[in-house]
Amino acid sequence: MREELAALQTALVAQERSIAGAIEAERHALRKLDQAEAAKERLAARLAELAASASDIDTQIAAAREEVETAQAARERLPAREAGRAALEAAQARNAAARAAVQAALAELAAQDQALAALRERLAAQAADHAGWQARSSDAERRMAETARRLAEIAEELAVHAAKPAALAAEIAAGEDTRTRLVAELSVADAAMREAEARSRAADGALAAATETLAQAREARASLAARAENEELRRAEMARISGERFQCPPPLLGPRFGFEEGDLAPAAEESAELEKLTAARERIGPVNLVAADELARIEAEHGTSAAEQAELVEAIARLRGSIGSLNREGRERLRAAFEAVDGHFRVLFTRLFEGGQAHLALVDSDDPLEAGLEIYAQPPGKRLQSLSLLSGGEQALTATALIFALFLTKPAPICVLDEVDAPLDDANVERFCDLLDTMVRTTTTRYLIVTHNAVTMSRMHRLFGVTMAEKGVSRLVSVDLGEAALLAAE
Repeated sequence: MREELAALQTALVAQERSIAGAIEAERHALRKLDQAEAAKERLAARLAELAASASDIDTQIAAAREEVETAQAARERLPAREAGRAALEAAQARNAAARAAVQAALAELAAQDQALAALRERLAAQAADHAGWQARSSDAERRMAETARRLAEIAEELAVHAAKPAALAAEIAAGEDTRTRLVAELSVADAAMREAEARSRAADGALAAATETLAQAREARASLAARAENEELRRAEMARISGERFQCPPPLLGPRFGFEEGDLAPAAEESAELEKLTAARERIGPVNLVAADELARIEAEHGTSAAEQAELVEAIARLRGSIGSLNREGRERLRAAFEAVDGHFRVLFTRLFEGGQAHLALVDSDDPLEAGLEIYAQPPGKRLQSLSLLSGGEQALTATALIFALFLTKPAPICVLDEVDAPLDDANVERFCDLLDTMVRTTTTRYLIVTHNAVTMSRMHRLFGVTMAEKGVSRLVSVDLGEAALLAAE
């Protein structure tokens, strides 16, 4: 008996779980029902909007019909003249085209009305389906309540009749079947709700397409109305211009000026030709009554300008001749100076390096005035190369030789050499000093050497320096090395 009671308790727990699942399913169905009601409210609002749009469209159609009737009445009030028959026929053709366009717009609007009616029918069907599903949901709720009540009664009977496991098991099975059936019905209701939502989305898409078509029809109607208004304004403008220029209406222009209306080109071509002729006339400008006086003045100014131009051409020719003479003389002098400097440079380089050879060269152009200068040197034991490839001491000696070559070619009163002997060793400093003594003897240039080299200072005639006998007090000192040597000898 205890085992049977335990089994019944287990079955009761399972039944309670299934009941809890059924309650959860019922809550889910209620949520779906709320969503369906919200969708129904949105569809109702959409139907109201569509109804308002249909009313606006009807109003616009009525306004368009009134405008067409007004245009027809205005056309009937126009004077019927034989001379303006062709213009009248053209206006009638344009009115017919506008009427056809309006009729097409009306047809499109009727199609839109039919589409809106179909949408209303579909929405009504969806509302009926929604009401049916609501009824089914209410029935399911009622059955769920009955099932809950029945389960409660079964639980009570189970507590009272614990000795009747077979009947209780049958009732539990019946409750399980009922729960299964309710779950199946809820699944069917969920599927139907999804289908209703899909139909609602399709209806929204159809409504958007209908709205787009309606907007296009409105734009077409507005364009046709604008064209009709422009044609009417153009006709009135042509009548005004004809009255101002020719003192007669357009239909009488042909008999008055002797031309047939059939010989005229289309209105667009005639307007383009008129604008072209008007622009040509405006480009000509007004008649200049003082053109003869201005022509005489301009001719006199032209004669003066021609004389001045001839003088300028002659001056340019003389200037170019002078420039050519200066260039020729400059090339000759530069070539002579270059050869003289190159000769002295070769001698001084060989003397400073005690051998080797060097020369100057004009590069990059055959014209000496435009050519560059390159120094080629070959110290003893090395190959011929440019100045930039030599060492620092070799470059200093080569530059010194070039400077002294310039002073030998054209001496100057004074020459200042600043730290020229800094990159030289003692042997090269001796060579530099020997060359400097030779330059002093052969030229009249006074050389000022700025140096810190003791060998160079010992070879100078006079020294100038700054000393600080007391702290913070600088003093300029000058020493004559020749007199100092005599004093030391005495």
